[in-house]
Amino acid sequence: MDQSLLPSVPSPETIDAAWLAGLLARHGIAWDIIDIAVDRVGTGQLGDTVRITPRYGTSRGPATLIGKFAASDPDSRAAASGGGLYAREVGFYRELAQHARLSTARCYAADLAEDGTFALLLEDCHPARPGDQIAGISARQARAAVIEAARLHAAFWDEGRGRDLSWLESGEVEVRPLTQPFYPSEAIRGAWPQYRERHAADLSTETIAVCDRFCERYESFAAIEAGRARCVTHNDFRPDNMLFDGEATLKVVDWQSAALGYAAVDVAYLIGGAFDAETRRIHEAQLVEAYFDELVAQGVKGYTRGQFDEDYRRFTFAGINVAICAAISVMRTERGDRLFLTMLDRHVRHVLDSGALALLD
Repeated sequence: MDQSLLPSVPSPETIDAAWLAGLLARHGIAWDIIDIAVDRVGTGQLGDTVRITPRYGTSRGPATLIGKFAASDPDSRAAASGGGLYAREVGFYRELAQHARLSTARCYAADLAEDGTFALLLEDCHPARPGDQIAGISARQARAAVIEAARLHAAFWDEGRGRDLSWLESGEVEVRPLTQPFYPSEAIRGAWPQYRERHAADLSTETIAVCDRFCERYESFAAIEAGRARCVTHNDFRPDNMLFDGEATLKVVDWQSAALGYAAVDVAYLIGGAFDAETRRIHEAQLVEAYFDELVAQGVKGYTRGQFDEDYRRFTFAGINVAICAAISVMRTERGDRLFLTMLDRHVRHVLDSGALALLD
């Protein structure tokens, strides 16, 4: 990955027209920007997102841009920096987006700073709107999403053996599967007791039992078959990180957790978390079929449906890992509590429905 770094990137509250024009100029874009207005958008907890409205002179660009910056909350920023998440997202847009086959927001500029701050200037995809993890999405939207996932995975299938993607690595992947690049066994084992105590009144006996077992037997969960093909995975592939324009069109955003991982993680994570259990049971088989058909159509060979089903079952645990560790790592908010509790309940039910607990024995 291109490692050129700035000394620092300002917070979105302090940027001005000169700074914006300078950032764009470093990336070969010469718009005559006279003034800007900046308004906060989004609900992300690991970064601050704003809509930038420039006022132009003679040379004009888009009416609005989306700017993404390091989180203003120190705990959230530390969690993101510690996992290299800002570097991953900048790296994705600099090196991988143009090869990824799926639809994502156009990136005008991507800069990383020595102090861990960063700036992305992205296409404003309005009128597309982000999905809502808590409310869930429709079956048609989920189908469009799993097809985009298949295109991403196929674009980089087994690339860990070829193209230099070492900057996406995070430890010994055969021992530590990349359900999230910064959540190894010690993270979930440290976070779960805190989460269980924080939400004691909100957790069912069933949820506590599954999460206790998952922490106790994490190494069994992590025992991926040696030699299984890896590819670029999103690793936070859920409705909040998708911009939907109607029922069948979307752009995938928020690439801070991109990693070299196993394809099934994105599929299980989306399907397990985007629906309540009853709705998931109705649509799950068709969504899995749509994903695998597209993966094959995109040219992937040597990965059987049986292998995918085995991996999919294993990665029903991925959302449990994320819901617990992220909740403890980032700034606590009312929506955050509802989000992570909803995710945890849905992913626990997915584990139970899939029979994945047997993998821990």
